[in-house]
Amino acid sequence: MSYRMTYQVNVDWVGPGMGPMGGATADSVGMAAAGGAQRKTVFNGTPGGQNSSTFVAADVATLLTGSSSVPTGGLALDIYNQLIAASTLAQIQAFSTGGG
Repeated sequence: MSYRMTYQVNVDWVGPGMGPMGGATADSVGMAAAGGAQRKTVFNGTPGGQNSSTFVAADVATLLTGSSSVPTGGLALDIYNQLIAASTLAQIQAFSTGGG
């Protein structure tokens, strides 16, 4: 038996009147963005996730901090590197004008 651990981060643009005070939010269902917001999602950079034949604390630590099986340096560094890419930043920033 083996396990695969994966992760994703969603960045939603929430425009005027779409926030909690505007009453236009909705629970996110599956991959749908909440409240009609535009969404950018980034996933684990390791293809197929991190595979392990066990599921112990060391496996979780490897996913979070990195090792030879997660060459990007772990979850936080992987997500950071994906989100700061110029094309990703430009796409997310364009959400506010209806682009992206």
